[in-house]
Amino acid sequence: MARSPVQRVAGTGSSMQPALVSGAVGKSLRRWAPPLTAVFAVAGVVVTAGSDPGRAGNHFPRCPFKALTGWDCPGCGSTRMLHELLHGHLLAAAHYNLLALLAVPYLLYAYLSWTGRVYRWRRWRLPAWQPRTGQILGLLAVVVAWGVLRNLPIGPLRALHV
Repeated sequence: MARSPVQRVAGTGSSMQPALVSGAVGKSLRRWAPPLTAVFAVAGVVVTAGSDPGRAGNHFPRCPFKALTGWDCPGCGSTRMLHELLHGHLLAAAHYNLLALLAVPYLLYAYLSWTGRVYRWRRWRLPAWQPRTGQILGLLAVVVAWGVLRNLPIGPLRALHV
């Protein structure tokens, strides 16, 4: 069976997307990407768990959007949310950034699914989420709406401001 140009570039018969790096270097990068991602994620979690980002004088950077505008961006409070979540304070985590809290299980699923595809796990393989354009636009609309709603000075919406 003849392979398409896309498959020849990718170096495998199963991939339908062109590889950014082909050959042995590309295979090595794909094999090492999941564990390196895990190492950096665990390092970030350890730093966030061990240091309170809500305390004055912490080493975490300020949100540049908030520093310039005074408004909360959709991601504002995510580091504090993660700190509270790691310490088992679910309600405090939800207060800091509910949208980011809701994204945590999806991010973990995406990582496990990606890792399963990279290592070709058959027994523990999770279906990949391959979003359509409408789903991406819908997610973008939710993030923008979250960013707007949490900055409105209206009654119950004030609770979303951090």
